[in-house]
Order: sequence, then C-alpha cells, then structure tokens
Amino acid sequence: MAGQAPLCRAFYEQAWCIRADHLHEMIAAGETNIPRLLRRLEAFERKFRVMASSEGPRFERTAWPKEMEVGPAGVPLLRPSSFRGNGALVPFHASDNVANFIVDYIDEAGPFDAIVELGCGYGRNLFDIYYGGGPQNCRYYGGELTASGVAAGSEIAALDPAMKAKFFSFDYLDPVLDIVPAERALVFTVHSIEQVCQIDAQLFAVIAGAGSHVDCVHFEPFGFQLAELGPATREHRSQAIENSWNLNFAAALQEAQQKHNLRISCVVTETSLPLDPHNPTSLAIWHSGEKAA
Repeated sequence: MAGQAPLCRAFYEQAWCIRADHLHEMIAAGETNIPRLLRRLEAFERKFRVMASSEGPRFERTAWPKEMEVGPAGVPLLRPSSFRGNGALVPFHASDNVANFIVDYIDEAGPFDAIVELGCGYGRNLFDIYYGGGPQNCRYYGGELTASGVAAGSEIAALDPAMKAKFFSFDYLDPVLDIVPAERALVFTVHSIEQVCQIDAQLFAVIAGAGSHVDCVHFEPFGFQLAELGPATREHRSQAIENSWNLNFAAALQEAQQKHNLRISCVVTETSLPLDPHNPTSLAIWHSGEKAA
C-alpha cells in the first residue's frame, strides 16, 4: 500500500511556492534567458535555504556550522558528504550532474520522442538536459505533485516554446501518465520517490505504460535497502526510518520485475557525493517493451 506523510506533502507545496515567487520576480524584472534564470536561482540557494516556520516556509541566510570554514566566496571551502558507505569531505562546489548523465545516456540508448521527469519540482533537470545538449526533436514532460511546481515550470517553459515542454500534475499515490503519448520514452526520477514512505509495485507498470518502449532511470536513495557498505549506510537507514522516508523502493522494483515483465539492467548503490551525507543517491535503470526482452 502506497503512503506519504501529509506534512511532507504540505511542506513541498509551500517550498515550491516560495521558489516560484522568486523565479516570477526575476522574470518580471526582465530575466528571460532560461539558463541564466536557473543559474541565478541556484546561486541564491547556495547561500540561502528554505526554512519552515509557524508563518510558512521562507528563505533565510544559511548559518554554517562552526567546523565548516567559510571561504572568500561566502560559502564553506569543504562540506561533509559520503561515498560508498563512508563519510568524506569534498569541495563545497563538487556535485553530481544528473543532466549530463541523462544527455550521455540518450546518446547511447536513444533516440526517444519523450523525456519525462516525475517529481520534477519546477523542472530544473529538464531544462538543464535540453540546454545541456539534450535532443531538440522530442517533447519534455514534467510531472509534479505540487501546483506551485507545475505553475513555476510552465512559466519558465513559456519563455522558450521551441523546447516543447509541458508540466502536469502527478501523484505517486495515484500515478497517471496518460498525458505522455510516446512511442519511445525516457522516464527518470531524482530523489522524489524518497519522500514516499511506501510505494506500490504498480507504479512501475504505470511508468512502463508511458510508451511502447520505455527506459526508466532512478536516482534515488535506496542503497541501504540492499546492502550495508559502511557507517554512512547505517546512518542513512536510521534517518529514513526516523523521517518516514521510503523503505521499499528496491523490493517494489523487484516485485514489478516479476509481475510486469521489466528488465533491470543496472543497479549501483551509494556512488554520489550527496549534500546530505546520510542520504546518498543510488542508481537503478530498467526497461519495458522491446528492451525488456
């Protein structure tokens, strides 16, 4: 039975709303170049973060812990992270690049006529894929739980109709993908299933229905569900239980493989450099249609 904490759903609606307001203000002030718009928001959020309060979420200047030495750029020189189950200190600006991975994957496994992100927020990854070398001759779809996320993505996409991007309401607890009429679809998720404490194996069947042939790439923090690689894995498990984050992604995917004739081609755990040392990204890729044979 799928489930998600009501407070989590409510927080993300408010969190994306405050980001949508910030984006709208920049657009109204004349910032209509989409890559610049997104990079400006990222630069702002390197020094400010969304904080919950009794009056609702708001941006506050980040207060760095004393042990994190702040450098001349106004951010720490190093930050705590983890890799393959163990803690690590990495350069503050080091990060994983989901968009580059997807662009490279399309080059190897494409072409696709639809690229779909589920739980996309305001669509940052989709825009980064398109402007980072992704295909021009396909449609981009962003499925998002929050109305504020859908509205923000749609406002950004309207700045460049040539991208052919469309945003729509999507709920992991009642997943529907009828809006994606594709022959070959690439679907991906990035730390969006993590907030759904329990998912149903039927979710993967719905994703497989997005096209006659579907490749699905998950960047999700499920490594602790498969193997303990070190102390960071143990902390990850404890944090997931404490916060009611997802505990059954791996089991549900394996069940779907048996029930819905999916082919899992890649599973690699805890290979990212996460901002939260105890919430590392793992990778899973599966296929339906001809690639499932």
